[in-house]
Amino acid sequence: MARPKARFSRQSRLVVVSNRLPVTFRRGPRGPESYRSTGGLVAAFEPTLEEHGGVWIGWPGTEFDSEAGFKELGDQYAIEPVPISRTELKRYYHGFANRTLWPLFHSLPTQTVYHLQDWQTYCEVNERFADVTASLTKRGDSVWINDYHLFLTPSQLRERKPDTSIGFFLHIPFPPYDIFRLLPWATEVLLGLLGSDLIGLHVKGYTRNFLECARRHLGAHVDRRRGIVEFDGRSTRVAAFPLGIDFDHFESLALSAPSGDHPVGEQIVLGVDRLDYTKGIPQRIHAFSRLLERYPEHRQHVTLLQVAVPSRSEVAEYRQLKREIDELVGRVNGRFATATWSPIRYLYRSVPQERLAALYRDAHVAIVTPLRDGMNLVAKEYVTCQVANPGVLVLSMLAGAAETMREAILVNPYDVEGTALALHRALTMPWKEREKRLDALRARERSSNVHVWAKSFLDSLSGAHELAEDLQVAATS
Repeated sequence: MARPKARFSRQSRLVVVSNRLPVTFRRGPRGPESYRSTGGLVAAFEPTLEEHGGVWIGWPGTEFDSEAGFKELGDQYAIEPVPISRTELKRYYHGFANRTLWPLFHSLPTQTVYHLQDWQTYCEVNERFADVTASLTKRGDSVWINDYHLFLTPSQLRERKPDTSIGFFLHIPFPPYDIFRLLPWATEVLLGLLGSDLIGLHVKGYTRNFLECARRHLGAHVDRRRGIVEFDGRSTRVAAFPLGIDFDHFESLALSAPSGDHPVGEQIVLGVDRLDYTKGIPQRIHAFSRLLERYPEHRQHVTLLQVAVPSRSEVAEYRQLKREIDELVGRVNGRFATATWSPIRYLYRSVPQERLAALYRDAHVAIVTPLRDGMNLVAKEYVTCQVANPGVLVLSMLAGAAETMREAILVNPYDVEGTALALHRALTMPWKEREKRLDALRARERSSNVHVWAKSFLDSLSGAHELAEDLQVAATS
């Protein structure tokens, strides 16, 4: 499938700004050593960067003394590091971004902590990103800023480059007003974002939340039908752009991956998550245990394979979560295991993409049940890799993906009984129904892939910037 091209002029470049670069640097015996990333953002941005040129700005993953060796690593585009010290990383990233914004925006206010010093460092680091971006942005460039680490950067960049086309995309949920207003710096976050010409979110529910927060918290004029916020002489468009994956890449991996080693007749229920309290892994294990209690015919025939990728292990809450999951797995296995079968296989490690594609392909059921999630690409990767025997997706209704993946079996992750029933339904679903559901899911992900997402956002950014300029001229004339 040919990749769609964004509507750029020949003079336009793309300037991508994110917390991390598309490569990670580590100190080696001969200086910085680079390790290329393979995530969704790389797949989204690299084709446009390579076609039109530009620069990717972000933290390189380590402290460094000079910029030597960094800029040359790009092919058709440059890589520009933003320095962040260890103390700043602790306060800006581990502190404000991941102990304040992350839980609050996932509607888990009891997990949220507020520290003034973390907020102050967050402001300072955002200013540094804005300074670096302004120094590299040329006339006619389009700047695409990403995610909750950089909420303030759009307005800071606007002050430095008032005529620049600036887009912002949030990769996590935007919470409802009653949650968002708990943030002591809610006003500053909204003002920071409204420096953008276009704010992109995953689904329409998040856009409604943002528009309501702008109206009620700032008193901004909001046109809900058009998704326009007018405030302080500027206009910003707010719209939903559901993120997809590189469909062709994952399908190819699944087609070429070697056969798995599962026993004949065993049904695999697969969970793949970063180890994070928003992913609902303990609730999932309780639901699987309830499945075995309520439907004993699945014992010795069904196995939950849970992959938990280590994450933020330096944070106490995440270490506690790992202990909780370890104990739950032990209790369920201790209760139901036989000499030849363990109900849960728990892998606490990263899995190479090729191996992951094989797990997706061979799983009879994928259980994707976050307590809240911006989109959730695991659900999309699973259906894309289902190239053989059609499997069933059990999906949390609280994930952004649920807004479009309606052929999945949708569950409330807090409802243990309901999730157990959904698992039983998935494991016993007739072939024809599985095939029909999966065909519809795969067709949608093929046509709404990551390249379509990037093109749609950049084309909308061009129109939003022109609208903002027109409104600004009208306001001053």
